[in-house]
Amino acid sequence: MVKPLLSMEHVEISLERDGKLRPIVHDVTFQLYPGEIVTLTGASGCGKSLTAHAIVGLLEHGCRVTNGHIFYRKENVLNYDEKGWQTLRREEIALLIQHSLNGLDPIRTVKKQMIETLNQKKKLPRKEVKDILYSLLHEVGFDDPGHILSSYPFELSGGMRQRVLLAMMISLNPKLLIADEPTTALDALNREKVLTLLKKLQRDFGLTVLLISHDHESVNKCADRIIQMDQGGIVPACYLNYEM
Repeated sequence: MVKPLLSMEHVEISLERDGKLRPIVHDVTFQLYPGEIVTLTGASGCGKSLTAHAIVGLLEHGCRVTNGHIFYRKENVLNYDEKGWQTLRREEIALLIQHSLNGLDPIRTVKKQMIETLNQKKKLPRKEVKDILYSLLHEVGFDDPGHILSSYPFELSGGMRQRVLLAMMISLNPKLLIADEPTTALDALNREKVLTLLKKLQRDFGLTVLLISHDHESVNKCADRIIQMDQGGIVPACYLNYEM
């Protein structure tokens, strides 16, 4: 029997105000299995992004998990210290955050930023780095990697920047990729391209993908399974997408 890669069990997230904790996400329970794309969908503000951030220990100040467990490879990650969280994010789980298009440094070339990400694991010889960068950019659909590497982010379209970010994420060889609203800032054509690319990366790299989106109609096309989140919690029924 296949065991889940990630298991959320009755997770509650609370916000502290005036010394009091107020639950804002209630009883989130779901599992992710190796090699699948699962979409967590629901209206804006229902707690999808908070749930993603809780998985990798990046809840903003004042928020914390106040109940439940988050198991990754059978370990309760809520017991991790900061070093443990950093290792998890560097070695196992990549988070492509909402509004990440603004996360690229506008005054540094794509090449410098990609090398910085690549070196998070270990410093590689210059020739090897070049080959890896070209290969990564080919993987995300660029025909002229040299041009992209020498460009500054402001010189690229939103769809191109999103593909660069995906290349940076997969350069860390994660087992799980969490993509939080990766198509929000894109037009319809680029939304379709990014979702198709996520499906390709899932196949090519054996990724497990948690795709977070309020755009139920678009993500339905690439998901193996859809989990519906209501205001602050999970709707019990989720279903397989048999139209793939």
